[in-house]
Amino acid sequence: MTRYLLKENRISFSVIIPTLNTRHKYLLESIYSVINQTYKFFEIIVVNNGRNDINFPDSFMPIKQIKTIYKAGSAQARNIGVQFAKNNYVAFLDDDDLWAQDYLENIEKHISRDNPDCLIGSLNQLKDEKILPFKNAHGKLNKDIIFLKNPGITGSTVVVKKEVFIDIGGYNPKLPPSEDKSLILELIKKKYKVVTVPESAAIIRHHSLGDRLTELFIVEGIFQFYHAYKNQMNLYQRLFNICRFLKYSWRKSKNVK
Repeated sequence: MTRYLLKENRISFSVIIPTLNTRHKYLLESIYSVINQTYKFFEIIVVNNGRNDINFPDSFMPIKQIKTIYKAGSAQARNIGVQFAKNNYVAFLDDDDLWAQDYLENIEKHISRDNPDCLIGSLNQLKDEKILPFKNAHGKLNKDIIFLKNPGITGSTVVVKKEVFIDIGGYNPKLPPSEDKSLILELIKKKYKVVTVPESAAIIRHHSLGDRLTELFIVEGIFQFYHAYKNQMNLYQRLFNICRFLKYSWRKSKNVK
């Protein structure tokens, strides 16, 4: 197996994978998708906010495992991972998602050519053992769209300069499931250069394993997102987010036993 490489004269990535350690098989497959990248200049940091330590196979490359408080949340776990990153670029991958084999290679090409501060890949989905197109943020990275929907910004499609990530304060842990959108909004606000890389594909799974965001956290996240950005929204965008909040509040009330 080719080991990862870190060289000062090459663009290198710190790949940060948050995990609650409830879907070990998927986590290992996610890590394999990083190890098998055609571009080999990276380190892997697994931030474990589950109860138990993770035992990786002996055949794995060296992996830095950071243990944090139980159920710290993916946003906080990513922020913690960045603190331990050695490289100038941090790339995020969820523990049940995958990267296409040339994901980092295509990202590196865009960095070498355009020197952006943040890059957003495309998003495919793995369903019934088939990889299908899902979302593509290309041409959709503006506030008017992001205030209304997520065009494909997830914890598996974002690569950002470490210093820029720290400057904007990282992910906001109060905003699930909107912390991904908020990150890009903060970059846009500070006029950082954000580009899309449609040829770099992350792949999400459809499955029933592991903990999902509860209705309570979704409602709280939508509420916090609205109050964080309502002054930047037009009337339609405000009403849309209020209706979304009411919708999930109603769903939460129906789940109360």
